[in-house]
Amino acid sequence: MKTIQQLFDFHHKTIIISGGAGAIGSEAARFLSSLGGNIVLADLNEDKVKQIAADIEKETGNATLGMKTDFTDETQIAALVDATIAKFGKISAVVNNVGWGANTPLWESTTEKMVNAYKLNTLGSYHLTRLCMPYLKQEENASVVFSGSMVGNTPSPEFIEYSTAKAGLLNMVKSMAVASGPEVRFNSLIIGTVDNGASSEETGYTQEMIDNVVKGIVLKRRGVPADIAQAMAFLLSDAASWITGAELTVNGGGVYKSKMPTS
Repeated sequence: MKTIQQLFDFHHKTIIISGGAGAIGSEAARFLSSLGGNIVLADLNEDKVKQIAADIEKETGNATLGMKTDFTDETQIAALVDATIAKFGKISAVVNNVGWGANTPLWESTTEKMVNAYKLNTLGSYHLTRLCMPYLKQEENASVVFSGSMVGNTPSPEFIEYSTAKAGLLNMVKSMAVASGPEVRFNSLIIGTVDNGASSEETGYTQEMIDNVVKGIVLKRRGVPADIAQAMAFLLSDAASWITGAELTVNGGGVYKSKMPTS
C-alpha cells in the first residue's frame, strides 16, 4: 500500500492550470508545485501570471512556466500546449479553472452575452483538453479537473449566462469521462462561495450580500482558495485513481434552511 506521501507525490508530473493568475488558480499552482509538480500557469493577465509563476518557482524550487493565454482563442490555446511540450516534454494533468460570469437577470441577456459566456466557460476548457489528450494518454494516472460551480447545478436566474455555460461544462465532463476510461480520468469540482478578493465584487456581490450568504452556510464561513486547491490536488492524485466522472462538492456543507423555521 502506498503512503500518503507517495499518493500525493507530483514529482515528474507537468500540470497546466488555466486561470492561473486568479485566486484559486494561483493557489492550486502553489500547492501542486509544493508537492513536486512542474506547473504551467496560463491567464489573460500576462504580467501577473508570469510574476506568480516566477514567485512559485522561487518558493518551491520546481520549474514553472507563466504564459498569457486567451481561452476564447483556439490559436492561443494551441500555443500554450506547444510551449508546455517544448519546455517539459509532457502533460500529465490539466486543471481547467478559467471562468467568470457577471450578474445578469434572467430576461436581460442577449445572444452575444450567452455565446461569449459559453466560449469562455465551456469551449475554452474543451479545446484545452482536446489539444492535451494526445499527451495525457501517454501518462500514468492522467487526470483532468474542471472548476464547476453551484450555479451550474442549481437554479441560478441571477447568473443566467454563467450558470448555463457551467451546466454545459458539467455534462461535457461526464461525456469525456465515459469516453476516455481507462486512459484519462475526468472530474469536476462543484465550488461554493469562495473569497476571491476583488473578483467577488466584480460579479456584483456587496459585502452585505456576502454576509447574508455566510449566515446560511453550514460551516459558517466562505471558502478560501486553499480549500479548492487541496480538493483539486486530491482529484489529480493517485489517491483518486479509481474516481472518474464524479462531481466533488466543496461548499462548506452548502446553505441549510430549517424545514420548521421560527423566523
